[in-house]
Amino acid sequence: MAVNWERSARASGVAFVVFAVLAFIVGGETPQVGDSIEDVVSYYDGDRTTVLVSSFLFAVGLGFWIWFAGTLANNLRERGEGRVAATIIGAVAAFATIQLVGTALNAVLAYSVAGSGEAGVTKAFFDLTWTLDVLAAVPSAVFFLSASVGLRRTAMIPTWLSLAGLCVAVLFALRLTNWASDGFWSPTGEYLFILIPLTLLWILVTSVILVRSAPASEPTQTGGASA
Repeated sequence: MAVNWERSARASGVAFVVFAVLAFIVGGETPQVGDSIEDVVSYYDGDRTTVLVSSFLFAVGLGFWIWFAGTLANNLRERGEGRVAATIIGAVAAFATIQLVGTALNAVLAYSVAGSGEAGVTKAFFDLTWTLDVLAAVPSAVFFLSASVGLRRTAMIPTWLSLAGLCVAVLFALRLTNWASDGFWSPTGEYLFILIPLTLLWILVTSVILVRSAPASEPTQTGGASA
């Protein structure tokens, strides 16, 4: 039975959502940027295995995210939206790079740094992780803006979903201002409980719609003139 790679690629958005949700569930309640050094060390040193598994799951999820974004870009390029496709590729490359570095920092905190006795270094790495997460809002906003506009122009998603994607882009732009030392507007604040679920929901719905509209079979390439 032949594999419909186009449909599988479009479904990679669903896979990203699944792995991201699993990573958040496994990671449990993480420290806040305003917490004491002792609380940060206790989380990473005491829940070492949990943090490492969570980091692994999110890293795998990022692989599916890259696949999904590449699929969107390819579909848009084929439909004449080359500039939007290139913007999406650039945005997802920047986002994935920042998030992979942040995930690596999160993992190394649990793997060795938190247990090394250097509490100050642990807190510095922790703050750096969340600083990178805030800065990742820039390529995220660019991605959702570009994807929403491009997919609507090519009629691959309905207007309401495009507008929802633009709203997610605005939320990411606001995420870039999350610099309070604690509370709702801090890098680890409750604002994330608005941003993350809405983002994952948009990706999930978009992926499902694209899967349902995928061709039943991939087009067969014809060769050139016979020898």
